[in-house]
Amino acid sequence: METSLLFKTLIILSAQLGLVLVMCFYTLKQARLAYENNTTLFGTSFRGSVNMKNKLNLIPYIQIKETFPKPMYKTIDKDTNLHEQANNQDEVIKLLKDGYLHQVEGSKFIVGLMFFWGFTLFATTTFTSFLETNIWVGITLFTLCSLSFGPLLAWIMLEMDENDGFTAMKIVLVVTILTGFIGYGDYISFADSTLFAILLFVSLIALLLFNFARFFIEISRATTRAVAIFGSFLFSLYLLYDFNYIKKQSGLSSSNDWETALEMAFILYLDIINLLLEILDAMSN
Repeated sequence: METSLLFKTLIILSAQLGLVLVMCFYTLKQARLAYENNTTLFGTSFRGSVNMKNKLNLIPYIQIKETFPKPMYKTIDKDTNLHEQANNQDEVIKLLKDGYLHQVEGSKFIVGLMFFWGFTLFATTTFTSFLETNIWVGITLFTLCSLSFGPLLAWIMLEMDENDGFTAMKIVLVVTILTGFIGYGDYISFADSTLFAILLFVSLIALLLFNFARFFIEISRATTRAVAIFGSFLFSLYLLYDFNYIKKQSGLSSSNDWETALEMAFILYLDIINLLLEILDAMSN
């Protein structure tokens, strides 16, 4: 008996999301061990604090360079920084009194992993959307993308409160199940509505432009949180649309293959990841 397109899609999607979660939880566990053993993970140390719910919250930080000279900087405005080198402890104290701070470098491993994830994400998007799909090449690229995103997700959670990150994951799970049930049902044909598709596309462009503008202008936290809530709602609607689109494709015998399932799984994967990131942004301080 031939399996449905939805079943094939969910098999691929579940496997990829499972890889993300495994790598995320493994990285969080290693961060916890680094904190308990007073060691580092990816060149980063961790402090422990207790949140309002009396749960441990790990705070990543880069240790100050122990040897001299020590680079230090002072921020004049958003476009101007002054840089100095302290050759001994007396110079460090003097510069600190003048408003200078120790300059530390971020984790080179995390930066490299971000570039690798970006490359695999672009390659998977290009391969599944625009090129003739070979299932094994597509799965390989998809898998590399998921494996590299897991530690990055863990790092995002550590930069806020990983306990809030777990809450965000639970919200995403509930939203995904609900939108899957509604979108794949016979309630409303979201995928057949041109107006609905246009509204989603225009909203997505607006969201992308806003996030791009954040790199260049200072925007209040209240505004960015409101936009993140809007982004969460938007990607929930995208899940409705894409689950409904899968139902529509399931009626075509020519689409019931693993290549199409790979493309559909990747589309849902992007919806879910973006939904999670928007919720994390809304929950962060």
